[in-house]
Amino acid sequence: MNWRFSRQVWLYLASVFSFGLAQAFLVLFLNFYLRALGLGAEWQGFMNALPALTLVCLSLPAVALARRISNAHTIKIGVALSLLGTLALALAGGAGLPVVAGVVVGALVQGSGAALLIVAGSPFMANNSTDENRVTLFSVQSALMTGAGFLGNLLGGRIPELYAAATATEPAGLGALRAALLVATALQLLGLAPVLALKPTGKSSQTGRSFAVQDWGTMGRLVFPNLLVGLGAGATIPFLNIYIEGRFQVSYASLGLLFAWASLATAATALLQPLLVRRLGQLPAVLLVQASSLPFLALLGFAPQLWLVTIALFTRGALMNAAGPVYGAYAMSALPENDRPMYSAVNVIAWDLGWAASSILSGVVRGQLPFSTAFNVLFGWTLAMYAASVAAIYLGLYRRARRAAPASAT
Repeated sequence: MNWRFSRQVWLYLASVFSFGLAQAFLVLFLNFYLRALGLGAEWQGFMNALPALTLVCLSLPAVALARRISNAHTIKIGVALSLLGTLALALAGGAGLPVVAGVVVGALVQGSGAALLIVAGSPFMANNSTDENRVTLFSVQSALMTGAGFLGNLLGGRIPELYAAATATEPAGLGALRAALLVATALQLLGLAPVLALKPTGKSSQTGRSFAVQDWGTMGRLVFPNLLVGLGAGATIPFLNIYIEGRFQVSYASLGLLFAWASLATAATALLQPLLVRRLGQLPAVLLVQASSLPFLALLGFAPQLWLVTIALFTRGALMNAAGPVYGAYAMSALPENDRPMYSAVNVIAWDLGWAASSILSGVVRGQLPFSTAFNVLFGWTLAMYAASVAAIYLGLYRRARRAAPASAT
């Protein structure tokens, strides 16, 4: 693996790590925080969908912005907006900010920042890497995010308890959960410092139409599998904390520890992906790890005991998420350079449309059906969509690439 990255890349990775810490706090506590604010399952579904809907609406404008002012400057704006959105969420229902207004505005602003970061992040890494170290860079970025998730979940799970002990309140109380989100805000502020030093590479062309695409066919085949994953993931993944806590009655600290080790397993697997790519190639590696994750997804949703669910949580997340950086690196290599920001945007739109739709429907299903029945239905849907995504990669990308290989050789 080639670890020789530029200073610009290391600055970006430092911000990624800090951002990952903050995101771990949000993922762990957002649903519990909304519940403490008095918002039920339907509102939880809507609030998990809202950042995704914001990403859908802003992804194409983010492409135009990135092409006009550079990926580096777009990342700076994205980090700042994400910071402000997290702060608004943390202050909802306090500091004179009404509950619904606070959480909605916070989710919208945070989603706006995320749109800029996602659209500009992959092209920034692609423009600051070479064919020799690109897969390694994407894998390191993914491992840092998930490694930060390990620390964030490990430390974040303790914050409500520490706050409760210091203030003689309950760990599940609104004050304790708000304290966790305020710490997440501070971590995002810490991540703003390194991105302020990022500079444009000068590689991206700013001529021509902002939304012009040279290869729509390849882009469509790359995006469709992620649309299916989004449709499946949104139904269950944002509610795993509610699912595990409600089914097995675990504490926040134990839940944080559980998600922490799951993140660490994902980080370790992501770092091993370049070795697997070297032996199998990019698309075979993606197919292998994603197909291998399907039995563990079924175990996660339907196993009767916590220890089985724990094993499934570790393994499924490690396998499914570790394929992401390899797939992203493949997409960046398969597309012309000027199509890369547009791919990032279209991919975000497709994935987040699926995520948002299934998150909203998940909230409705959980609001109407008993707890166990609702999650049985939702995990069955997720499993079907993930399996369809693996089939789409195989039929639309892998088989096509194998047919094209002999033709190019002749």
